[in-house]
Amino acid sequence: MRRAARSRARVFAAAALLVAGLPAAGAAQRCGGTLALVGVADGGRPVVRDTTIDLGPCLSLETIVARTLANSPAMASAVGTTRDATAARRVAVGAYLPSLVLSGITGKTDQSANTSVTGASSVQTTYGTGLATSVAVFTGGRRRDQLRQADAMSRAATAGLVLQRYATIYTATQGYLDVLRAHELTRVAAEQVAQAGLGLDYVLRREAAGTAMRADVLSAQLAVSTARQVQLAASDTLVMTAAALGRLVGANGPVDAEPTATLDVMPLPLGDAAIISLAVSTSPAVQTTQAVASADSASVRAAKTLYVPTIVAAGGYNWANQSTFVGGLRSGWVAELTTAFPIFDGFLREQTVTQAEVASYVATVSAADTRRLVAADATQLLGNLHVAEHNIALARESVGLATENLRLYRTRYNAGIATILDILTAQTSLVQAELSLVSARFNYQSTRASLEALLGRRL
Repeated sequence: MRRAARSRARVFAAAALLVAGLPAAGAAQRCGGTLALVGVADGGRPVVRDTTIDLGPCLSLETIVARTLANSPAMASAVGTTRDATAARRVAVGAYLPSLVLSGITGKTDQSANTSVTGASSVQTTYGTGLATSVAVFTGGRRRDQLRQADAMSRAATAGLVLQRYATIYTATQGYLDVLRAHELTRVAAEQVAQAGLGLDYVLRREAAGTAMRADVLSAQLAVSTARQVQLAASDTLVMTAAALGRLVGANGPVDAEPTATLDVMPLPLGDAAIISLAVSTSPAVQTTQAVASADSASVRAAKTLYVPTIVAAGGYNWANQSTFVGGLRSGWVAELTTAFPIFDGFLREQTVTQAEVASYVATVSAADTRRLVAADATQLLGNLHVAEHNIALARESVGLATENLRLYRTRYNAGIATILDILTAQTSLVQAELSLVSARFNYQSTRASLEALLGRRL
C-alpha cells in the first residue's frame, strides 16, 4: 500500500509539472528569446530539464522582406541582367554616333624612303598626331532594328526584375509564415500536453477515490507521452524554420518572426474577373515573354539587313613634321566614302536569318502560352483562396464545438458516466480541430502571397 501510495504521489507530481510548466491555452506567442522544453528524468521521477534553444532576434515581416531582397542571389542576378540590358541599349544608341580616334607617333630611324642604294643613310625623326572619325551612313535599317531589339530586351529585363522581386517577396513571406505556423503548432502541442496532463490528473484523482481502474491511468499516461512526442516534433520544426528564415535574411543563425496583427481573412480589392484580367495584361511573367518576343522579332529584321550593302563615311586630319620616316604621319586631311557588300559568304547570312526566325517563333508561342498559364494560375489561386476562406470559418467552428465536447465529457467522466477513452477521443478531436484551424489560416495567407507574386503587386 505504501509503495502504491508513493507511486501515485510521483505521478501526481508529474501531472502537476506538466500542467504548470506549459503555457496556458491561447497564450500569445513570445517573439525572440529561447524555446524551453520540459523533460522527464529516469525512473519516472518528474523533473524540468533546462533545455533551451535560442531562436535569434525577432524581426517584423517588413524587415524580413527588405533583408531578403538585399541578400537574395536571385535578386542580385536580376539587377545585373537589368544593368547589362541598359548597357546593351547604350551601345545600340552609340551605333548612330560617329566614332572618334586620336592617334600619335614619334620615333627615330636611319631608314628613309629616299635613301639611295649607295648613299649613306641619315637619322630621320618623326612626330605627329592625327584625329580620325567614321560613321555608318547606310545600314539598311540594321541600327534601327538593333535599337528596337535592345529596347525590348531592356523592357524584358525590367519586367524580369519585377517578377524576381515579387518571387523573392513571396519566398520571404513564406519563410515568415512558416515560422509563425511553427509557433502555432508548438502552442497547440503545448495545449495538447496540458490537456493530457489534466486528463491524467482527473484519472489519478478517481483512482485515489477507487472509481477508476489502473488501465485508465495507463491510457492517460500514454496520452501524455504521445502529446510530449508531438510537442518535441513541433519544437524541432520551429527551430528548423527559424534557421531557414535566418539564411533568407542573411543572418548567421536562426531568426524569429514577429507575430502579425491578424491572420484573418481580408477582402480582395478587386473581383475575380478583374484580377484574372489584370494578371493576363500586367503580370511580370507576361510582360517578360512579350518583350522577349518583340526583341526576337526585331532580331529577325536586323538579320535580314545583312543582304543590304553598308556605306561608311570617314575623315580625319593629321599634324606632323616633314620627314621621310617610313610609316610616319603626313600632314593634311582625308575624306572617304566606302561601301561593302558581300556577294557570297558561305550561307552564313541564311543561317543567321534562320536562327533568328526560329527564336522569334519560339518566343511568340511562349508568350501566348504564358498568358494562358497566368490566367489558369490566377483562376486556380483565386479558387484556393476562396476555399481557404471557408475552411477558416469551418475550422473555427470546429474548434468551438470540440472544446465544448471535451468539457462535457470531462463533466460526464467526473460523474462516472463516461470512460477515459471518451476523454482521450475528445482531446484528440480538439487537437485536430486546432491543427486544422492553423493550417487553414496559414494556407490562406500563403495563397494570397502567391497571388500577389503572380500579379506583381500587393493586394
